[in-house]
Amino acid sequence: FTNQSWYSGALSFDGTYTSFPKRYGGQSSNVKINEIGQLPGFLSLPDSNSVNSFFDYYRGDYGLDKLDIGVRYNAKDQLLNVSGFKRSSLGNYGHYIHPSSGGPIHQSYRIDYSKKSIKDRIEVSAARFITTSGIPDALQNGFENDNIVISGINYEKNLSRWKIKSYFSQFSQNRNLRHTLFSDSSSRHINRNQLDLQLLNSRGYEFGFNQKFQQFNSSDYMRSIAWTTLYLRKYFTNFSIMTGIQSSENDLFQTHTFSVNYRNKLKYGKISLFVLSESQPAHPDANKLLSNEFESKLRSSINYNISYNRISLESFFNDVKIGAKGLYDYRISIVGLNTIYSFNKNWNMYHKAIIPISTLQENIPGSIVQSGLKGRFNLFQKNMKINFHIWTDTYTNKNNSFSFNPFLQYYSLTSESNYEISNRNLTHLEIQSEISGVLLHYKIFNLFDALSVNNENTLFKPNAVYPKIGRMVQFGVTWYFDN
Repeated sequence: FTNQSWYSGALSFDGTYTSFPKRYGGQSSNVKINEIGQLPGFLSLPDSNSVNSFFDYYRGDYGLDKLDIGVRYNAKDQLLNVSGFKRSSLGNYGHYIHPSSGGPIHQSYRIDYSKKSIKDRIEVSAARFITTSGIPDALQNGFENDNIVISGINYEKNLSRWKIKSYFSQFSQNRNLRHTLFSDSSSRHINRNQLDLQLLNSRGYEFGFNQKFQQFNSSDYMRSIAWTTLYLRKYFTNFSIMTGIQSSENDLFQTHTFSVNYRNKLKYGKISLFVLSESQPAHPDANKLLSNEFESKLRSSINYNISYNRISLESFFNDVKIGAKGLYDYRISIVGLNTIYSFNKNWNMYHKAIIPISTLQENIPGSIVQSGLKGRFNLFQKNMKINFHIWTDTYTNKNNSFSFNPFLQYYSLTSESNYEISNRNLTHLEIQSEISGVLLHYKIFNLFDALSVNNENTLFKPNAVYPKIGRMVQFGVTWYFDN
């Protein structure tokens, strides 16, 4: 999600400094990309009254202490979900210790409400996400202080021949980063609003209006931009096509937008094709020395899935092209294949591969390969259910070392030595047992290092700034309560 807005339920994240959804807890990790004409979906609603609550708690190496807790109030066709999340960790060299704060490095608080009737449906969400984390530096730890307040409302209404869809979101972020790599270590403030309106008739025509506003402020750079999109989409049996115009008081390198979406179930397998072209804001830190406030994006993807007897194949091709005429132009293309072989209904082995095929620029991501064995079995006269998972995780750079700025969260056309992503070849183990509805988790990330195998390949280095990491052992408990 580099410089890409995204949805979590009815919440819309700006994407400039929110590229890692897993940071915000389990209740916000189910995400999808926010693009023109794509509104967030609705939560599944219950058909009866109940109260469900849970807590998911982990302890682990290097002071890891993670808690995900929530309660869900259900009634027929409506729900109220309240959840909280916190994560604490020292880091294997104490690099997550904040110079002036001793609290959790991540916290989040979220509430979701959804209700539907025969003719309309509404969903409202609000959340706050707090990061107070140390980051490794030369003499003493730097820090990242991040405070996000976000809300969203999603509403649709059915008329006799029309369906009206509307969406509004508000995102506010105050981020302070202190590190010797950055001469500008002041606060960065982002405010972003989004308003959508869609009218869909019974003949499959959809008329859409999208208005977005983003304001960015730091000590040496400020910008305030707004852009509007009007579009028309036509739905057919297996595909849809959209075309529209975009406008702004600022310079747009592209004033048109279009998309094609095709899905079909073939005699052998399923296929889907998606193409989208639009203008989007340029990353403020990556482009503040340039004159552009917008850039154009062209994203294409093809997916094909097939299953035969015990074998399942999932393949895809993704291509993203980002450009600003005369300033920069880059393209990242990847292909992927996921193969699953099932021995029986309880055991299977899999192999996943993601391989880049871009050659236009220097800084190209490497290949990711994961292979593993998953299964489940019962003990003690089926009173204990065991889930077993062991897998390898390999990353190999294609040419020179790939780099990504983890602090300002942007991709650069050229490799930067401070942010290099090194090769890795790790093995992980996860065992989960269920006893009377209680789930017990035992995870060992970097298994060979935990077994005291002394090998350079058993160490993992996230980037050149962070220290090498050995094993990460976690023990957790998940407990669900009904009524």
